[in-house]
Amino acid sequence: MSGIDAGRERLDLKRLWNQFVHKLWIVIAAAIAGAIIGVMAYSIYGKVIGPDVMYEIRNDYYVFFNYDASFNGADYFNAYTWDSILRDDPIVNSALEILPGVSKEQIYETITGEIIGDYRILTVVSKGSDADLVYKVSEAYKQALPMFADRIPILEKIEVWTDSDMVSYDPYTREKNAAFLGGMIGIILALSLIMIMCAIDDGIYTERDWLQRYPEIPFLGKKGTDEYSVNTEHILGDESEYILFDSSEFSFSMEVFEKLRAGKGVILLICRGRDKADKIDKIVFTLGKQDVKIVGMAFSDK
Repeated sequence: MSGIDAGRERLDLKRLWNQFVHKLWIVIAAAIAGAIIGVMAYSIYGKVIGPDVMYEIRNDYYVFFNYDASFNGADYFNAYTWDSILRDDPIVNSALEILPGVSKEQIYETITGEIIGDYRILTVVSKGSDADLVYKVSEAYKQALPMFADRIPILEKIEVWTDSDMVSYDPYTREKNAAFLGGMIGIILALSLIMIMCAIDDGIYTERDWLQRYPEIPFLGKKGTDEYSVNTEHILGDESEYILFDSSEFSFSMEVFEKLRAGKGVILLICRGRDKADKIDKIVFTLGKQDVKIVGMAFSDK
């Protein structure tokens, strides 16, 4: 076993950063996959489950109130109540008399009411996937609403204020939003996975990782850097007297061990993050059993 006491390890932000960088491809891949899945799911819902095209007519009606009948009566007719009144029996039944073959349920699904600002301006919205039905219901309400006003003392009359044309649109045109949402879900899932992977990762990423495990073997830096050159010259002197041994070349071979014993010592090169503690433990302890002296460790420049 290595010499690390996992229970007394301190949080190493540098190590966490190195772990994250090595696994950044997971986040990128998850974001791309999530975006693709989001667009595909949205397209399937829009094309298979939902209608391809929606039709809409928005007519504004001017409501005249009889303040002599009730001065505060106008307070009752707000956006919420109008939306309900437009689908109540008095108006719906009047519309049905003008629309043979149309059911109440079809009108309920087609008609909505809005009041954006002025309480006297009522916007009646006829919307659906059947253009003919949308048009017929809209036309029927031009007669049904004035008839309704004639029955209510608080209402003096209701007149069409703006008569709009039918417009069509595709309700499923938010592929960018679907891609963004899918990508964000992918990133969140990937980050959660990386956190779990980092928690169980025993790879060697930093000098601290190495010294916690093998404090008796000097850390020289990364091969090919100034840090490596200066440390090697100060600690070992002439580098040519030592054998560079890459961890990827390790095998249980007498020829390898005899070659390593022939030198003054071995500088062990390991791959940052990819070489795990179990693998390095085996290399270090095996070389020790074979009387091979490890004089230092460095990260390989691969």
